[in-house]
Amino acid sequence: MNVPAIAKSTFELLKNQPEFSSITQTIIKSLKKIKNNFEKARFIHNVVDEYNKEVFSHPLLMEFVPCKSGCSACCHTQVSVTTEEAELLIHHIDNGVDINYELLSLQSEAQNNAENYYKLSYQERACVFLSEKGACKVYKDRPSVCRTNAVIGEASQCATNTSGPGPQRLVKTSKADMAIVGAYCVTAESGALPYMLAKLLKERNQLENINALQSLVNKLKNKKSESNNRLNNSKNVFKDPQI
Repeated sequence: MNVPAIAKSTFELLKNQPEFSSITQTIIKSLKKIKNNFEKARFIHNVVDEYNKEVFSHPLLMEFVPCKSGCSACCHTQVSVTTEEAELLIHHIDNGVDINYELLSLQSEAQNNAENYYKLSYQERACVFLSEKGACKVYKDRPSVCRTNAVIGEASQCATNTSGPGPQRLVKTSKADMAIVGAYCVTAESGALPYMLAKLLKERNQLENINALQSLVNKLKNKKSESNNRLNNSKNVFKDPQI
């Protein structure tokens, strides 16, 4: 279970406080009742957004948090997703959202290893859902981790165009973090976004190939059966008459 680092740190700090641990348990129970993976992903996204409203509605944060469309420094970091979130992102790809598959393949080679990921250049680390204008192509369905990334101060604090994340004053999103941990507890698998996307796409393509092969085999069987039937019928037609 690859729980996002900040959410994991928050959980370890607050897991013995009922006010916070109950959030994780409630999320686990709620998600187990939801069968559809898209609904699961959107459920946790809505919960995270609601908890974030409590934090980001503070006047000081509204004034000093620089996050906005076009500010994409955090979109060059390694982001974790659940299986449900990865499937939801693939759903967007299926519905026309264009991504750079070569870039996805390159990023996925790092798998879940942050050290290897940050060996890539800044340009090579750009999220595959990041537009040329620095906006998220799937903003409404962006992962939970993306929803909690915010700093107080200058946008330059998020810059990762050197060797890795620099000094940051991250906004504390404790309740949202506890909810995120709950989602990671019940997901089938989790990991870095590029790795999860590439893995699921590959598995789906393999399944499609298997289904296509099975369909071809069935067609050949049907044709053989039809051919045998025609052959039997022709034998009956030309059968010697009984004397």
